[in-house]
Amino acid sequence: MGCGSSAPVAEGVARGPLTLTREDARAFERVRARYAKITNPPQTTAMGAMGAVAPDVSALRALCASLGEVDIERAVKVFATSMKEAGNAASGELEPVKAEKKTARGSEDDRRWRELGAAAIRENKLAVVLLAGGQGTRLGSDKPKGMYNIGLPSNKSLFELQGERLRKLGALARGAAPVWYVMTSPFTHDMTVEYFKSKSFFGLDEKDVFFFKQGTLPCFTEAGEIILSSLKDVAQAPDGNGGIYAAMAREGVIKDMKRRGIEHVYVYCVDNALVQVGDPAFVGRCIESGCEAGAKVIPKAYPTEPVGVFATRKNPLTGKKEVHVVEYSEIPEEMATEKDKRTGELRFNAANIALHYFSFNFLSKCCLEIELPHHIARKKIPYVDLTTGLTVKPTEPNGIKLEAFIFDVYRFAESVCFVQGDRAEDFAPVKNAEGAGKDSPDTARDLITKLHARWIADAGGCVAKAKKGDKTPRCEVAPSVSYAGEGIPRGAKLAHLAHVAELADFELGVQ
Repeated sequence: MGCGSSAPVAEGVARGPLTLTREDARAFERVRARYAKITNPPQTTAMGAMGAVAPDVSALRALCASLGEVDIERAVKVFATSMKEAGNAASGELEPVKAEKKTARGSEDDRRWRELGAAAIRENKLAVVLLAGGQGTRLGSDKPKGMYNIGLPSNKSLFELQGERLRKLGALARGAAPVWYVMTSPFTHDMTVEYFKSKSFFGLDEKDVFFFKQGTLPCFTEAGEIILSSLKDVAQAPDGNGGIYAAMAREGVIKDMKRRGIEHVYVYCVDNALVQVGDPAFVGRCIESGCEAGAKVIPKAYPTEPVGVFATRKNPLTGKKEVHVVEYSEIPEEMATEKDKRTGELRFNAANIALHYFSFNFLSKCCLEIELPHHIARKKIPYVDLTTGLTVKPTEPNGIKLEAFIFDVYRFAESVCFVQGDRAEDFAPVKNAEGAGKDSPDTARDLITKLHARWIADAGGCVAKAKKGDKTPRCEVAPSVSYAGEGIPRGAKLAHLAHVAELADFELGVQ
């Protein structure tokens, strides 16, 4: 009897050391029937594997459990749509987007936008979403990236820094901290939840921290069959940070936001050590503009910096200009270096740093109504040989992984607001190992040190200079003291290059 058998089973049929029960047979039949209905293309590998393992009830149970967890109907549709989209690569002339120039802190516009953002927080209308599904593999850690300690004097992890900033934001707005929705992955979920518990949710209310899992998608052959990594497992891969939309619908996030009366949503990635979590000025500007989506961008550091840039391209069917992010690998050098004849600045200069705003209504539509095409990546994917039952590790790409990007929904927005940020205040990526030279823990520490020392200097204070040869940056102002430079006492002195955990740690009066 194979997995597809519908013959009645009495109390149990012997299958090797285990027994095939009536419940097993029904479960197997449900899985077989689902896969048998997929005919374009037929899922012959999955069907063949179910037959191949049938004599081993334990293996059959494991395989059918793995196959049953896959939303095969959606997966094959996503594959077909993505392959079609890849075959009809977007064409048409790209145009740069116009980002509003950075507004000086304390200016009339800045104060107005900050108050609009603060009002949204006080009225419990702002939610903050953290993308935290990644592991710290490139940092030399097998733990969630958010648990990584970048080496500040406080020894706080990225999660701790961001949680404490969120708590401070609520205090500054004279309200409760915004609800924090944390997207994990199957690989990071349990450790992330346990870490938050061990840190007492960084002083936040536990009921206002909502965890949800990013999804996965099966890997496919070029012909559209799902790949099995063994006779017990489907080869799967995370569906990218653009999987947030399906995950928010599937895991009840949209329903929870609606219940709470959320109107505005701020989204960011965990690996930015400088992120102003909830960024009231940026959120306030987006609220004032009435946009459906917004992005905080920064100018490129140099023309060929490996960052994606926002641009528009006309849709040939609708004639509408749609917003896209053009990845750096897709930007020709002449386009990357092209300058505006009037200003002398780079034309394509709105670098994507993964700081996003969405109105709740637009986000809800993205989650419940829009099925994003995914990007295809041809990879070397281990697969099972059905004749031997052994896993083969290919030496050349043999399959396709599908990945969606969070910014892919911008093209569906009726209006998008671009706000120019400041690299020194908004962006300290932690992607590479210590000592890599860029986007690493040491470069992030340096950026934080310089910013916090500037806060103190702006308040008329000073920071003691490091001793000669001391390359360890140690100036750190705790989020409980200051969110973005406010609250530093006039004339404050930091004499010992220490972590400022309390206002009392400052010496008042510059000597």
